Amino acid sequence: MARTLRVRVSRTEGNRARLELTDGTGAPVATVRSLVLRPLSREQLNGVRAHSDCLFRPDWTRLPDSPALMSGKPPLYGLLGEPGPWLSDTLLRSGIRPTVYTDPASAAADAPAVVVACPPLTGADGTDRASAAHRATGWALRLAQDWLAEERLAGSRLVVLTSGAVTTGAEPDKSIRNDDAALVHAPVWGLLRSAQTENPGRFSLIDVDDRPASAGALARALTSPEPQTAVRHGVAYVPRLVRASHTATVAADGAPRRLRPDGTVLVTGGSGSLGMEFARHLVVAHGVRHLLLAGRRGADAPGVAELCAELTGLGAEVTVTACDVADRTALAALLASVPEAHPLTGVVHTAGVLDDGVIPALTQERLDRVLRPKVDAALALHELTRGSDLAVFALFSSVAGVFGSGGQGNYAAANSFLDALAQHRRALGLPGTSLAWGPWQQSGGMTAALRDADLRRMARSGFVPLRTEEGLSLFDTAVEGQDAVLVAARLDPAATGASGAPGAPLSRVPGQGPVRRASASLTGPGTDGEDSLRRRLAATPPGERGALLLSQVRAEAALALGHGAGESAVEADRALAELGLDSLAAVELRNRLAALTGLALPATLLFDCPTPRGVAAHLEERWSQEAPEAPGPLAVPGTIGPHAAGGARGGALPRWQDGATERAPATKGTDADSLSALFRTACARGKAWDGMVLLTIAARFREVFEGAEALGSSPSAVTLATGGSGPRLICFPALSALSGPHEYARFGPALQGRRPVSVLPNPGFLPQELLPATLGAFVAAQAASVRASAGDEPFVLLGRSAGGWVAHAVAEELESTGLTPSAVVLIDTYPGEESGLGGNGGHRPALSAMTAGMLENSAQFASAETGRLTAMAGYLELYAGWKPTELTAPTLFVRAGDRLPGIEAAEPWSLPHSEITVPGDHFTVLEDHSRTTALAVHTWLSEHLRVDASGGESQGHDREA
Repeated sequence: MARTLRVRVSRTEGNRARLELTDGTGAPVATVRSLVLRPLSREQLNGVRAHSDCLFRPDWTRLPDSPALMSGKPPLYGLLGEPGPWLSDTLLRSGIRPTVYTDPASAAADAPAVVVACPPLTGADGTDRASAAHRATGWALRLAQDWLAEERLAGSRLVVLTSGAVTTGAEPDKSIRNDDAALVHAPVWGLLRSAQTENPGRFSLIDVDDRPASAGALARALTSPEPQTAVRHGVAYVPRLVRASHTATVAADGAPRRLRPDGTVLVTGGSGSLGMEFARHLVVAHGVRHLLLAGRRGADAPGVAELCAELTGLGAEVTVTACDVADRTALAALLASVPEAHPLTGVVHTAGVLDDGVIPALTQERLDRVLRPKVDAALALHELTRGSDLAVFALFSSVAGVFGSGGQGNYAAANSFLDALAQHRRALGLPGTSLAWGPWQQSGGMTAALRDADLRRMARSGFVPLRTEEGLSLFDTAVEGQDAVLVAARLDPAATGASGAPGAPLSRVPGQGPVRRASASLTGPGTDGEDSLRRRLAATPPGERGALLLSQVRAEAALALGHGAGESAVEADRALAELGLDSLAAVELRNRLAALTGLALPATLLFDCPTPRGVAAHLEERWSQEAPEAPGPLAVPGTIGPHAAGGARGGALPRWQDGATERAPATKGTDADSLSALFRTACARGKAWDGMVLLTIAARFREVFEGAEALGSSPSAVTLATGGSGPRLICFPALSALSGPHEYARFGPALQGRRPVSVLPNPGFLPQELLPATLGAFVAAQAASVRASAGDEPFVLLGRSAGGWVAHAVAEELESTGLTPSAVVLIDTYPGEESGLGGNGGHRPALSAMTAGMLENSAQFASAETGRLTAMAGYLELYAGWKPTELTAPTLFVRAGDRLPGIEAAEPWSLPHSEITVPGDHFTVLEDHSRTTALAVHTWLSEHLRVDASGGESQGHDREA
């Protein structure tokens, strides 16, 4: 067999060539008489150039020293929680004497501009590092939620201070090898990067070493508006991206490390679309002949059988196993099954799950669900393969971890861990590459749920989806290189140039400037002159500001909804949820408006003010109350201003004196004693029932209506979909403080062209709205709204969770008058509490886990205005002890296939019904799985309702007819 092959290429006619192959001695081996050559397309050429255009390395660059403060008085700082020994020593050496607060609520009354918090000691060792990472990230989530819940802290910045959580390149390898801080606290950085994206200016991250010279640099970093800083040897660094190097990794003998054909490569997530794509690539491009594909569904996953047949035809041996790689025992057994003749030589970890939600909506359970296949699985893979001679250990991370991603705080946290693990392995002399992927053009796997709005949002953030061939080429370059962490993404220069927009991920790339510096770019032409919105508002007579703000709100809403520039696409009095504004788009729009006006706007702005006109009215009122007489540069929350430099701010704060700690005085004032603040305190102390007693009593003093006629005009129905021949779906929101038409913002549009969909809001949640005096008054009012909305057309009533109670009760009311709905649909509706939550001063019943969870979420995210909270309490009291009765209309019960952690599945509906199960949990059935849920409901209605002669489904019918 020839070990050396020489090829002579001779061009013949046209695009043809002749190939003569000989061995090292010149003896003939083979001849190719004619080979047709084809031109290389531009797309293929782009794929060849992908490594230079789309592969970057996160780096840290020195931050220029900031000028000294003009004031002779040192700035004031706050500190959350008792300082541990390390933090106390660090702050003392930095000359920082903060006021100590027990929690954000206690700091809210008179907080300084900068408040510091430090993760608790983890005590991680060995296999406990995964659980320590979960605990640390859970701490960061609760802290961020508590901070955002206190609207009085809108003018302050929370700085989370860590040590050793990031690797800058200025550390000795020994510190990276021996310190677990990077593995445990890296997810904290990932989660808080997303919190920064969602809430510009509210959070900063600083990582400092223990060198004495770093004390002064820490003090300067605390006053800097930079969102992320690392202090090493007295020097402050900020992150940036640089082009990746192209130096190949070599083995001990100096040869490049490559996968051996006789070795086995493990691909986790191997039954997913991305895992299968790379399995094919490993065989075709890398010559791998032994593949072990591990996935949750194993060989039962769609497309796996066809892939195995294809790869077997190419000469590969493929083993597919159903295995939870986060289960250390199961993974150990899987690795033990690798035959000695074909030892493990490569690991490609693609596994992951999504459970998207903005920071206030996340829970520890949703956090753990996303962390597990990344943190737990990758750490187990690292530890269980330490004895294997691996050429490749590739971890599939995401740009979400590097830049932060709105609505993906848990996913960003999980991927930041992968980046830290790859650096840890490199420091140990082991192969390790974490690829922080940008979006792909793939339509399967975790990208299957992406909607047009999500893709537009990514484009505005500066990311262009990669083609599959580009991604595969980037993988090849990355695993052969020497960099531990690489960003594999196609960046849009136009978007990155304007990405100073608050919250845009690429605004955090150094060179773009701190996130707040470029916020004025959102105002369009003339931002640096007299045409900025704030200057125009200041120059506009008070009676004309409302029109100016309404025009701006409509234009910004059009951009957030993907309609391009201009306000014509958004009607002034049409609910934004009706146009498809989901929770993440609401955060984005809120941030844009905050940047334009310079106002600190509540997280619930778009829920409290559902129409552009309502938002504009709120902005006009806030501007008249808070705007300065002469507009100037927008102050950065947390930067050093007069009050922070020691000036008056409602009274002096106690400081550390001679190293002694003084505790902040107890919070005083009406803000601290407000109903919403007391309710949050009750929930935080595990006394949700007591908090509901408080809200329920307050609800009894609200103005009420006794009947539909006293209500006046009912809340208008919000149309989410039109067209189609099926009966209209009329949906009812749930009854929590966070509920509203936005619950169906994804569900409704999925049925566009199939059947009309509208939502009837429940009265009492918005300002100036009345609450019903009795359950009968409420049901009668909603029944009247159904008649007005449906007219003479057939209709189906639908509700999720407690919205199902409303749908069923309204159906009962309508049937009692002779009008029967075509059907009633209950989506994961739980039974109500047996007794009222308000109580009568007697016993204290145990709340169901579902109700307690709902109350805790409401406490975390609800507006400081009490209207929504008391409306929730009032409705729950009305429904206390309510028992549904059997309907004439057919009932469909839609059960969520996934249980919420710690919460039992909904009990079977006690009345006659049909039942289907859909993917997702109690919440995600209308979020990530909204389209699947909508189509399942639509299909059931189409199949089970009788069809009339015209081909339409049966209408509601009169009992007496």
